[in-house]
Amino acid sequence: MRVKRSGPPKGLKARVASNKDLDQNFGSDRDGRDPQKRRRRSRGFSLQRILEALFQVDLEDGEAESLSLLLLLYTLQGVPMGISASVSFILQEKGASYAEQGTFSLASWPFSLKVLWAPIVDALYFRSVGKRRTWLLPLQAGVGIVLLYVASQVSVLLGEGDPLAKPQVWPLSIIFFFTYFLLASQDIAVDGWAITMLSTKNVGLASTANATGQTLGFFISFTGYLALNSWGLVELSGFLQFWAIVFLISAVCVLLKQELPSKESQTVTEAYKEAVSILRLPNILPLSIMLLTRTAAFAAAESLTQLRLIDKGVPKQHLATLSALLTPANVVLPVFVAKWTSGARPLDPLVKTYGVRAMLSAGAAVLVATAPTGLGYISIPYGYYAAVMVWLAVYSSAGTLHFVSVMSFFNRISDPSIGGTYMTFLNTISNLGSKWSSSVILFVFDAISSKRMICVHLDDGRFLDACPADEGGTVGKNTCKLAGGKCIARDADFYYLVLISVGLGLLWVTLMRKQVDRLQEVALSAWRVGSLDNTKL
Repeated sequence: MRVKRSGPPKGLKARVASNKDLDQNFGSDRDGRDPQKRRRRSRGFSLQRILEALFQVDLEDGEAESLSLLLLLYTLQGVPMGISASVSFILQEKGASYAEQGTFSLASWPFSLKVLWAPIVDALYFRSVGKRRTWLLPLQAGVGIVLLYVASQVSVLLGEGDPLAKPQVWPLSIIFFFTYFLLASQDIAVDGWAITMLSTKNVGLASTANATGQTLGFFISFTGYLALNSWGLVELSGFLQFWAIVFLISAVCVLLKQELPSKESQTVTEAYKEAVSILRLPNILPLSIMLLTRTAAFAAAESLTQLRLIDKGVPKQHLATLSALLTPANVVLPVFVAKWTSGARPLDPLVKTYGVRAMLSAGAAVLVATAPTGLGYISIPYGYYAAVMVWLAVYSSAGTLHFVSVMSFFNRISDPSIGGTYMTFLNTISNLGSKWSSSVILFVFDAISSKRMICVHLDDGRFLDACPADEGGTVGKNTCKLAGGKCIARDADFYYLVLISVGLGLLWVTLMRKQVDRLQEVALSAWRVGSLDNTKL
């Protein structure tokens, strides 16, 4: 879900005028020659020809470099996200509790809260540096410096080298929270720059670069790292150092890229007034309730299943590989479901398949219950992995359908006069709905399972003993480690949560069906801030 920049204060007319200025900038001949003649000179094997073939578009002269920079920045945005996902798997292998996993999950919240400071990034800048470069230069360098620091401390933070050392979850969470804050701020600036960096006819490539770049960055730093690490080719510290250097180099690339002067004069106060005007719309409250609760029924299956499989002995690199195999389908699927989510009622597919997705989440319990013992030490059970793959494919397809359905509804109701702020607000509420439910389910599972954990052998997964329920579980876990095992939660606790979640899903669709129908029947004019009797604050 990408956050758009805030629109200019004078509404749609100002936005149209700004686009006309951009057309003139890209259409003008900066060196005194006809633009079409300059386009004809770009022949042969070149970056522009490669990108034109890849994206099936005609790029203006100089746009190839702009698009390449966008791809680089969005790819780097996905790298720390993939690294944090890898760290979560490592924490699970090292015996981190589910409450600690919940704490670490809070690190990604800045992307769900960035609407709070997006107007500041949009409105404050040094004119001599450029509206977007003012923020991107320190942000890219800042992420690079943070990664260099983490690389020097990661062994200590993860408790490597000492079998009894516990990972330092709170310091890790704070560091990654700050990193996500820098990335969320970078995302605001890059999204805004993309609109002026690309010509009007090709500005839609920004969303493509966003989706492609983030997916690629996450894939490299999650699946790529776990695979390379399992083969003994790279350690996490070295991996972090490499990407820290790339971030610092990207800051130089931003410095060398010229930025068109901004013609906007919106103040921070005006930007925040736009957001408040959206809050005053009467339909926003019921929509927010729907968005904040719609993913709660899926939190157990989506947040706990892979961690439970790691507890059962499934190697983390195997899970990463299975996720990677689904990446092409996740990229292509939105194109195929678009025909069901377009039109006047884009939320219909969500309502019609919500109960099915809720029942599909019960498959998570089946996968955990049927996981072969000692998966990390026996020959790969291809039949079992095929079942995991099928479940992941079907379940993730339902999730993608729901995501596209919600995004289509956002596009339909968003007020074009302040489209950037409107979409930012809606995306923030939607993201927050998925984040809170994911974090809460980890804390809940820890609360119900931490006092009844069992010790299983690391080699073959056989039961050794019950882990003593001392304060914090430290003594019990250390005793289990010395016996060659690890403490894990009982499967029954996971099954209970999954089955309760199925019931919650069926209850949600029963209660919210009429509300969703009503939201779709509301006239588009009622979603416009101009529908308020008085928009002045």
